[in-house]
Amino acid sequence: MPKGKPPKEGSVSKTTSASRTASQPGLRSNLTHYLLRDEPEADMEPDIAKCVNTAIDRLRKTFVKEINSLQDDFNKAIDDLRQSVLELAEQNSTLKERCDVLEQRVTTLEHDKTSHDSLINKQERFTRRNNIRIVGVKTTEGEDGIQLATMVLDEVGVQSCKIERAHRDGKTVSGRDRHLLVKLSFYQDKVSIMKNARRALATKDYYIVDDLTQTDLKEKRKWMKQVQELYHNDVKLRFSGGLWRSNDGKPYKFE
Repeated sequence: MPKGKPPKEGSVSKTTSASRTASQPGLRSNLTHYLLRDEPEADMEPDIAKCVNTAIDRLRKTFVKEINSLQDDFNKAIDDLRQSVLELAEQNSTLKERCDVLEQRVTTLEHDKTSHDSLINKQERFTRRNNIRIVGVKTTEGEDGIQLATMVLDEVGVQSCKIERAHRDGKTVSGRDRHLLVKLSFYQDKVSIMKNARRALATKDYYIVDDLTQTDLKEKRKWMKQVQELYHNDVKLRFSGGLWRSNDGKPYKFE
């Protein structure tokens, strides 16, 4: 029982309530404990101040502890991120080196492919060196290719050339006759035929063209419109060796 005045009616219940509240830590419980005491206010003030200071000090320590904990967690997170960035930078450097190697390999392969394609085209061009195509000759049942070729070449004015073989070639298209592919024995006969064919067959429904590779045919068709415009302006070109050439045999440079 605290010193001072005798307890008033109901003081037992107040003491019990104060004891229950005092069991809870913190400034509120301590202040409640001291306010419920029946001592004079002059005696209670130092205890209240001490209680407040103690609570504030405890809160300060708790706050500082939490701040330090947060700072430690933050620093750890920063260190983890820094390590992750370093690892990613190292991986990126490794991947860049691998990409550079792969890019170099691709460049080499593309160069090799272009070189191989050029060599293959030259080889195929050589195998077609003595070939010509007769376009527009009507197809008849049981026809003889060599006889048809001989008839056309006689009209061109080259009667003595030797024909190794002649046969239809190309896809079947409705309403269009397939080309007659002719292989000559001598290249000089082909040169004579190509020189005379346009003039000799000007009034016929058929004509003679060179037997080009797919690569050369694509190159020829690529500039056909410009070649026709140049022809109307008295600039005559011929396609030879996979390129359009002027009369002096040099490749023509299209604008």
